[in-house]
Amino acid sequence: MKKLTFIFLCLFFISCEENLNIDIPIDKSRLSITSNLLADDYFNGQYSYVYVSNSISALESDDNFDYTDSIPVINNATVSIYETNELQENLASYVLEFDYDCYCYNNPDLSPKQNTTYRLEVEAYGYPDIYAIDKVPAKPSYEITDFELLGYLDKKSYDGELSQFNLVINDDPFTENYYQLKIFVVNTSNAKVRTCSYSVSDASFLNPLNDTDSEGNYSGGSAYFTDELFNGTSKSFFIQQFKPQGIFDHFFIELRALSRDLYEFNKTRREESATSNNPLFVSEPIFLHSNIENGYGIFGGKSESNKAYIPTYFPNNGWLSY
Repeated sequence: MKKLTFIFLCLFFISCEENLNIDIPIDKSRLSITSNLLADDYFNGQYSYVYVSNSISALESDDNFDYTDSIPVINNATVSIYETNELQENLASYVLEFDYDCYCYNNPDLSPKQNTTYRLEVEAYGYPDIYAIDKVPAKPSYEITDFELLGYLDKKSYDGELSQFNLVINDDPFTENYYQLKIFVVNTSNAKVRTCSYSVSDASFLNPLNDTDSEGNYSGGSAYFTDELFNGTSKSFFIQQFKPQGIFDHFFIELRALSRDLYEFNKTRREESATSNNPLFVSEPIFLHSNIENGYGIFGGKSESNKAYIPTYFPNNGWLSY
């Protein structure tokens, strides 16, 4: 009797099944842009460039990308960049050509200027035209004080603390500033450049881009921070720098200023990367920040100020700005 009851229940539930037809919206493929404008650097595909590709929906396969030599980029787009003023009037225009060395678009005649606004326009057959606007920020102003060389640049086996110093930023009071800090050691004869790790403790480093504790203690090779807590003032950060193994003849500090759009894009990209390998699929979807109208991606401006410590360089205590 129990067996018959079980069979009856199975037939009952099977007979009650209904097919649900769900219309899943499929977004039309659009142009996807990755572009950096670095102040005073030529648009040669190394640091300043425009990559053009197309988007696909989550239900499509990789076959739906447009490819150039097995690389998912579009090589037949019309790409132009315009230098503009506050009235968005064109002051200069540059047509970019596709370069098979970098699979990107560039124009060596274009060298983005700091504190200047640029507009990107891209056309490609079968896709909506896109455009974007961003401003290349002014180069950050900073000083190095209370510098102490504690380790050995030219000792191969040494990989401990190399130096400590105060990084004093002179923040512009009329701009929301977004910063990125890196330190590199260099072996000139071997053309070798390595990233240094460093540590700093400050609440300004409490943001999703950095791996910090609750008090803002950071240790790593590339940190982001903003001027939200010190806008318009002179702000000092105490930095402890650590050397990787190897023989080097000098090191340099690179402080970058990023546009707000580029900073927000990097922040959402970091958040997406942090959840992409979640096996439980319990995280909220992350939408990448974009300033591309009718498309996706980033057209972002940045500038950088470098100071190199070269022990044999005098009389400026070994420091050379460039």
